[in-house]
Amino acid sequence: MPPNLPANDEAPAESPRRDSVEGSRSRKGTIQRNSLRAWLMRLAAIAIALMPFLAAELLLRWFAPDVVQSVDDDPLLDFHQLRPLFVKNDQTDRWEIPPERANYFAADSFVADKPPGLKRIFVLGGSTVQGHPYSTETAFSTWLKLRLQAASPDAKYEVVNCGGVSYASYRVAKLLDEVLRHQPDAIVLYTGHNEFLEDREYHEVRQLGSIRYWISRIASRLRIVKWIQMQLPQSDARATVLASEVDTRLDHVGGLDRYQQDPQWKSGVERHFDQTLRRMIQSADSAGVPLVLCVPACDLVRTPPFKVVSNLTPGTTAAAEFDQAWQRATDSTNSTEQRIESTEQCLKLDPLHAGANYLAGRLSFELGDSKQAAPWLIAARDLDICPLRATSAIVQSVIDVSEQMEVPLVQTEKLLDQRDSQGRRVPDGIADPKYFVDHVHPSVAGHQQIAQAVFNKLTELGWPPSTEEAERDYQQLAKQHLDSLGEEYYVRGQQRLEGLRRWASGRAGSKLTIDELLRRDEPKDTTKLEPSRESTQSTE
Repeated sequence: MPPNLPANDEAPAESPRRDSVEGSRSRKGTIQRNSLRAWLMRLAAIAIALMPFLAAELLLRWFAPDVVQSVDDDPLLDFHQLRPLFVKNDQTDRWEIPPERANYFAADSFVADKPPGLKRIFVLGGSTVQGHPYSTETAFSTWLKLRLQAASPDAKYEVVNCGGVSYASYRVAKLLDEVLRHQPDAIVLYTGHNEFLEDREYHEVRQLGSIRYWISRIASRLRIVKWIQMQLPQSDARATVLASEVDTRLDHVGGLDRYQQDPQWKSGVERHFDQTLRRMIQSADSAGVPLVLCVPACDLVRTPPFKVVSNLTPGTTAAAEFDQAWQRATDSTNSTEQRIESTEQCLKLDPLHAGANYLAGRLSFELGDSKQAAPWLIAARDLDICPLRATSAIVQSVIDVSEQMEVPLVQTEKLLDQRDSQGRRVPDGIADPKYFVDHVHPSVAGHQQIAQAVFNKLTELGWPPSTEEAERDYQQLAKQHLDSLGEEYYVRGQQRLEGLRRWASGRAGSKLTIDELLRRDEPKDTTKLEPSRESTQSTE
């Protein structure tokens, strides 16, 4: 018999140690159950406390319109003495853009009492919509009207151009509110390039931090938070007061110096654009007016960054190495391959250098490698300290909002990408530079392309489609229209183009030394910046 077993058949008694373990487990289980019960009671109490707020949220969503600004919107823009764009002319019985707005808007008008059968379209945006450096006569709004007339000769159309020079989305939004009161049948919106022009502050966004900003974003979607916000008096300290008309940084001597590297401000501008765009689409949708959205496109190839700063500390070894590599990259006596290699060395030292990104992209484009050039050219645009072109974040906002809110979209940058760097009919991911007269403004042929794309979107919404006969009629109307403009129209456009170049340079000297360096190699580039009287056959 094993010595450890009892002499009889009875089971061995529980040891004190096992008793202690079982008791400990029992107490632990009781504690866990009590803790769980306590947490459930807390959650139930919180749920009961939140029930009135949930009920209020549901009631407000059901009965109250969503008209209050998001809680994370800083600035709450205050427009000083904002005036309506259109003024009623009782003698002509038309709503007109008055002469005193001529510095920002081209003359346009529409009949006050809209007759049955008339289709009215408002085209909203900045100077691209207006047709700069020319004017509305060659803007895509005009070509759109001619296409509509050719497709449906018996119908009547009003295509009203509301393009405001330097108008950013928050100003365009005010124009949208106004034109929605004038019985539009459709809205065309092309905006995004002018978001960084005016001084706006984002104090609260800067101070929030990422987690608090994320919480604020969630709160901004709660109707009860917006309703409470509406009941509270607004502090003037939170608002950026803007004048009735645009006052850009570059309108002042030394304006370029006011642009500094400020990622938080830039991010705030981009978020503000996204919110404003969504509100505009919601306004049009609430009014039952279809809206066509255009992605803002720009020239990447011939437009260097307007302001470049180095991220390297002067006097350091890295800064000295960068300068040596930069000298080799900008030396036109070196081969293109050698210069690209030198720019890559620069970017290893300072990857956020907009000038090095541009030079690498431009040289690669000229070498015929568009695939390699595109990321560099896009980075040069996005890293520009003076961003006068819509950044990738703004472009992506337009695309995302269109998809999420089911708005017809004209992919302008893809529309104008028809050839590669060697002129072959192969899209290469870079909008063809020949379709731009400067950094953002399309050529006449570019406007014709945009008009055709907008027309196609309208036909998808049920407007009269084009036919072969209608296309022939349009080509004839377009030719007659171009012939009627006269040479003086183009001369004035050239003068405005030169003025735009001086303005974009901040009236403070040359835009960028890299621009002059590349112009030394200009014979390689056969397409000129200056616009000409393109053929109406815009799909050459």
